[in-house]
Amino acid sequence: MRVAIAVLCLMWLCSCESRRLGRCDVARIFKQEGLDGFEGFSLGNYVCTAYWESKFKTHKVRSADTGKDYGIFQINSFKWCEDGTPGGKNLCKMPCSDLLQDDLKASVKCAKLIVKTEGLKSWQVFIAYILGHN
Repeated sequence: MRVAIAVLCLMWLCSCESRRLGRCDVARIFKQEGLDGFEGFSLGNYVCTAYWESKFKTHKVRSADTGKDYGIFQINSFKWCEDGTPGGKNLCKMPCSDLLQDDLKASVKCAKLIVKTEGLKSWQVFIAYILGHN
């Protein structure tokens, strides 16, 4: 009985842990949240950046040189959000867990601040995959 409960719990955790949105869903949400043309970049630029950063996985977290990268845009905790990283700046004024939400509102809000201050060049994938400079 305990094994069955443990297996069910693991199955539930796996289904909740990683959600991958479709390209059309991401484009629709980004457009609704005002990314189409934001700071002179096309909707496609934002969609491609999100794809190459996370493959549209909203709950993706990975270790980085300093802190961790969170969500669909893989936004770093040292500079942009709060996760307890020592010396973190939290410039987006939000917990990093907000960047893992499927509605993408916090991710887009923080990405807009990043783009406004640093441009899309803040994401290495934008330079490497979209602009084609390796």
